Amino acid sequence: MSTSPPATTQLFRGYAPPPGVRDEVVNESGQVRPHFQRFAEVANRIGRQEYARRWEQTRRLVHENGLAYSGYEPTNGTPRRWELDAIPLVISADEWQQISAGLVQRARLLNLTLQDLYGTQSLIADGVLPPELVFGHPRFLRPCLGVTPQDGCHLHFYAADIVRGADGRWWVLADRTEAPSGLGYALENRIVVSRMLPDAFHHCQVERLAPFFIAAQQTLRSLAPQHRENPRVVLLSHGPTSPNYFEDAYLARYLGYTLVEGGDLDVRGSRVVLKTLGGLLPVDVILRRQNGADCDSLEFASPANLGIAGLTQAWRAGNVGIANALGSGLVESTAYMAFMPQLCQALLGENLALSGVATWWCGSPNAMSHVLKNLSRLVVHPAFRRRGFDGPTRDALSAMSEAQLVEQIRARPINFAAQERVERSCAPVWGNELGCENVALRVYLVASGDSYVVMPGALARLSASKQPLEVTIRQGERSKDTWIMADRPVEHVTLLGEPGQSIQLRRSGAELPSRVADGLYWLGRQLERAEALARLLRSTVSRIGGETRSTSDIALPVLLRCLADKGQIEPGYAVKGMSDQLPPITEVLPRAVFDTSQPESLRSILDELYRLASVTRDRIALDTWRIIHSLDETFRPARGGDTNLSDLLEMTDKLITGLAAVSGMLMESTTRTQAFYFLELGRRLERSLQTVNLVANSFVPLPDPPGPVFEAVLEVADSLMTYRSRYLANLQLAAVLDLLLTDETNPRSLAYQFRQIAEYVDRLPRDEALPDYTTEQRLAMSLLHSVRMMDIRAVAELHMLSSSQQLERLLDDWETRLPKLSEAISHHYLVHAGLSHQLADISPQ
Repeated sequence: MSTSPPATTQLFRGYAPPPGVRDEVVNESGQVRPHFQRFAEVANRIGRQEYARRWEQTRRLVHENGLAYSGYEPTNGTPRRWELDAIPLVISADEWQQISAGLVQRARLLNLTLQDLYGTQSLIADGVLPPELVFGHPRFLRPCLGVTPQDGCHLHFYAADIVRGADGRWWVLADRTEAPSGLGYALENRIVVSRMLPDAFHHCQVERLAPFFIAAQQTLRSLAPQHRENPRVVLLSHGPTSPNYFEDAYLARYLGYTLVEGGDLDVRGSRVVLKTLGGLLPVDVILRRQNGADCDSLEFASPANLGIAGLTQAWRAGNVGIANALGSGLVESTAYMAFMPQLCQALLGENLALSGVATWWCGSPNAMSHVLKNLSRLVVHPAFRRRGFDGPTRDALSAMSEAQLVEQIRARPINFAAQERVERSCAPVWGNELGCENVALRVYLVASGDSYVVMPGALARLSASKQPLEVTIRQGERSKDTWIMADRPVEHVTLLGEPGQSIQLRRSGAELPSRVADGLYWLGRQLERAEALARLLRSTVSRIGGETRSTSDIALPVLLRCLADKGQIEPGYAVKGMSDQLPPITEVLPRAVFDTSQPESLRSILDELYRLASVTRDRIALDTWRIIHSLDETFRPARGGDTNLSDLLEMTDKLITGLAAVSGMLMESTTRTQAFYFLELGRRLERSLQTVNLVANSFVPLPDPPGPVFEAVLEVADSLMTYRSRYLANLQLAAVLDLLLTDETNPRSLAYQFRQIAEYVDRLPRDEALPDYTTEQRLAMSLLHSVRMMDIRAVAELHMLSSSQQLERLLDDWETRLPKLSEAISHHYLVHAGLSHQLADISPQ
């Protein structure tokens, strides 16, 4: 017989929402609401202590996954973390059915409105909508006038922000019709919370999200011209500077689509193509995340780096499907909320099933008069929404006095709308003591046939502030997973398809945009650059002071010269007599390592490594990303900036271990396709340059005595263990040079790098009809030939006698040819404008 848990484990014990506010979990008497009781039962059985332990694990998982709202933001370099709450929001099946019915009606209505405004415009002719609301809107895209999408639908994806008022009713606060964001965050919330509470998830019979995403895939597939059986769908992102870039990459990977930016696409012969290393591939459907006005640099004067010149014409010609249709952002403005009841009657002959918050457009004299008389209980918004650009305007409006607002509205009434303030319902938030924050839901719908499918879940947004929703999201919000309880057992559904479904087997990797190849190439280079510098720093720091001071005095100036050559310290530290006139190296070196104002510093290199991993995140394994994310967080100066050499030594040790883990993960988890070859080419080229630089700075001229320097260089090159296993403690120049330069069995040697480079260059796409070797092939072969033809004993003997400059000439030659090889690869494959590939066959299949 089960017993109730002790009162101290009751999850909601002591929780008290503010008076006069509707709470989603407890009623006015403090009792748990009926629809939440199932969850409360399981949570109480778990107990508060175990619940807290699980939540701490979940928070670490979210953090390690790098879930962030702002993606990579170069203006401050630190993404804002995505804040998820431990307690899901639970909604009953009956209540959700009412919400869904109202939102399906609203989506149909907005789609019909778009069809009319970009078509016959009877709503304007009949006086339902004032013409200023359309023609004065900066998001009314005139080139789309008269265009009917192939499937007749303008609004494939729709979202609504809804809130519950004090009366218990749900109200629509805003419509999102341009490219609704947040879907990926809702999905990630569900994955991590359901893992944390599997027992509660099953006990509550929570509806799954997968059927919604299956419907989305089917809708996108149906947009393909000539209804191709297996169309190529791409997800068009604004890029890594977008606040939603994490979500774009996450959704692309989840749905199985190629993540692209504007520069990855082109229009040839009124058809959209993807620029890849293997040629130009036809694109059938674009799931756009950009604003419509940013999608075509020819028709809309959008920034050249965002838009695809000629996209609108290709869409007009029916050669590509776009979701949502260009121009769909027209009706997501606050001003349109004021006309929704009239639109519903005019287009559907119905009343709104789910009412919107009372809204007035100041372009109407009567509405403006009402707004000016009631400013104290209204929220003033820009009438016309410009997604991604309204933030400063909304912030300014919320900070204005009533007198300033009156002045602004009277000066340009068409530009303003006002909404009634809504006292949002609240819900408990997890903490040492349960808090209480205001709730808003973003609910998502996808077109399906003549109607819409509602995602059985939502992105619940929480804020302690009572400011308007558009303001609080920029101030910092947290979110909840939203559980919709089913009134029946829930079936397990997956996006993986039916087990018996036949698919064509493939081993391809040519569908790699040159932009992504460029990111992977430089990811490899920065990874090697960081490791080489970390190893050099560790060897240097370990020789500053300590027991081996006698040998350190010989090797240390050479290592300092290597650091100075890399721009880490002043060259004077490597010159005898000059270092006494400079600040102590023990103080300068730790500061230099973390100096982000210097692009050559180790911290700056890691910042660039993190950025490149962010922009290629859909191409690297999650575990690889987690390691990089951890390194970025842990390799930071001590609080107060007082990092000493002992701290630095410990940190570089951990950094080298982490970087080795990244390299191992990349080798073991990356399939041998073009992505792997460019990643490895970057690594091998950079390791070659680092080895050449190390040997040149250490052995030219050769120190006297050379033994301590030989040992230090082998240590930096991670070859000391191999050397000792072969030669014990007998340090000779010929043996050292052989291990570092000509030994193809040593994965750290120059010969090994040149051999790998030649192999990977041969595997890059090329025109097989051309009989000649490419420039990069010739350079790679010449490098490999030069190192294989070395008589390493003769070179070493002559160098020891200082009677020949052969070693110096070889090093200079390699230092010249390696950058030329990098330039040749970049020019041939990694520069968009330089692509000379022929258009692939894009005839209907």
